[in-house]
Amino acid sequence: MKMKKLGLSALALFVMAVSAVTLRGGSVQPVSESATNAAYRDGLYVGKLAAERGRDSHIASGRWSQENDRAAFAAGYEQAYKMQLANRMVVQQ
Repeated sequence: MKMKKLGLSALALFVMAVSAVTLRGGSVQPVSESATNAAYRDGLYVGKLAAERGRDSHIASGRWSQENDRAAFAAGYEQAYKMQLANRMVVQQ
């Protein structure tokens, strides 16, 4: 049981690190600033729901009018979607 939790924690840390490295190359705000961004939080929520419901990844950022908000939404969506899929794979094992 303890090994499963350790493995899940390691996988979650890995996914977050990869996401952070990927996001730094783009024009998205650093994660510490993004955490207070409404578009980013919205992306996190919508991405998590999509993955939980087994839907394909589809980033619909058009509801945000500013380009930086669209980028923040997409970053949050992608992070949450990938994290939820990774969690589901760990649980299935």
